[in-house]
Amino acid sequence: MLALLLASPGAASAATSLTIHVAPAVPVYGHTVVFSGHVTPQTAGEQVDLIADTGSGYAVVTSTTTAAGGTYSFSLAAKKPGSYAVQAPGATSAAVALTLRPHMTARVRGLLYPGLPLYLRGRVRPAAAGTLKLHIGTHTWKVGVHANGTYAARLLTRAGGLHRARLQFVPRAGYAPRSLARRYRIRTPNLSIGSYGRAVFALERRLHLLRYALRASNKFFGVDTYEAVLAFQKVHRMSRTGRIGDTVWGKLGRAKVPVARHPSGSHIEVDKTRQVLFEVRRGHVVHVIHVSTGATGNTPVGTYHVYLKTPGLLPSGMYYSLFWHGAFAIHGYHSVPPWPASHGCVRIPMWLAPGLYSRWGLGTRVYVYYS
Repeated sequence: MLALLLASPGAASAATSLTIHVAPAVPVYGHTVVFSGHVTPQTAGEQVDLIADTGSGYAVVTSTTTAAGGTYSFSLAAKKPGSYAVQAPGATSAAVALTLRPHMTARVRGLLYPGLPLYLRGRVRPAAAGTLKLHIGTHTWKVGVHANGTYAARLLTRAGGLHRARLQFVPRAGYAPRSLARRYRIRTPNLSIGSYGRAVFALERRLHLLRYALRASNKFFGVDTYEAVLAFQKVHRMSRTGRIGDTVWGKLGRAKVPVARHPSGSHIEVDKTRQVLFEVRRGHVVHVIHVSTGATGNTPVGTYHVYLKTPGLLPSGMYYSLFWHGAFAIHGYHSVPPWPASHGCVRIPMWLAPGLYSRWGLGTRVYVYYS
């Protein structure tokens, strides 16, 4: 029993006892909590104070008067956990401990396709009430919470299908544990030339993040998207269809930016086995381009340098050419099939040729190899 804070034991109206109840028992932070009870003797108009432990004693939070039958009630926003009691002239109730559940929100935000950034975003109030953990399958991560209570937890998107993310609140003293679960489905639709919409935008965005050359992420599966898909399939030694389905989406979800054969300096690499060209800056692949080398395998292997640059269209159909050995060049051409088909040069798509030409100067090192 708390010591009497307002003592008047000789007064005729002095209370002899008070009861106190809390509803709900564990309220959500910021929601309404009700302290209620009755005073004995049952007298209307008796002042009752709600008091809270401040750490150095009890202080009055708010006051009211009893109704008929000696009942009282306080309704207030649950903002502070701790020890509470009520007092009236002559008596003080037993103390009750108020424990709060944090107020939590969680929404899935982002593109629901393999490999793309997807987040569980929301807010925890109060921000300092505890810590957050994210559980997906057998994986667990700690989630950072900003000073204003907001958070953004990265979700797994490596595989298609339905997934469940559970956000766990680990409380500090005065707060109760809580968790929220959200389900999200990673989509893997079939796509090919002519497809249009959000799924194509997601595909283009993923290819761009992996450094495959594209005109733009524009929601349209055009020739540039087809050629970027071919380059991806070649790098991962898949069937060269230029189409997207479950298998390719699955690989996209787990893929990383390709690693250069020569991981230092800035140069061009041509992989004859996989029929791709890598633009490498400071040892890192910055563009992956679909190519077609010599039909008879005659594209020479070795280390070379660009010795001549010829802009525009040559009579042979070569477009914006980088010559690196004799008559062998990297150049745009109207036909770049998924297999070796040239006379020996390295063909690249016409739309890519001016850009490649402008990015690399005389003396650029060119590596040509089998992988």
